[in-house]
Amino acid sequence: MSEPISTRLTKIVVRSQQESYTYTEQEILEYSHLEQPFVLYLFECGLIGSHDSASQEHHYSESDLLLLRRAQRLQRDLDINLEGIEVILRLLARIEELQRTLSQRPES
Repeated sequence: MSEPISTRLTKIVVRSQQESYTYTEQEILEYSHLEQPFVLYLFECGLIGSHDSASQEHHYSESDLLLLRRAQRLQRDLDINLEGIEVILRLLARIEELQRTLSQRPES
């Protein structure tokens, strides 16, 4: 009689310090399934995207896409308005920044 085979999954996360790909506004709208006013509001708040003055286009990174998906969940699941989403995203970014700072401090 054979013994059952056990399986173990390992999650590997690779993060780059530099974003390697940028999305156009049309691509970000397509991939995020959000409407343009929603994305533009977060862009104008300075939470996502960058503006290329030469081409007059907005460009978005992979982390911007992840942030948009988080914003979408806040709106869809918790029925939070855009202003509330802005506050929540800023607070979450601040918490993550503080956590990084604390993890880099030497322990005493």
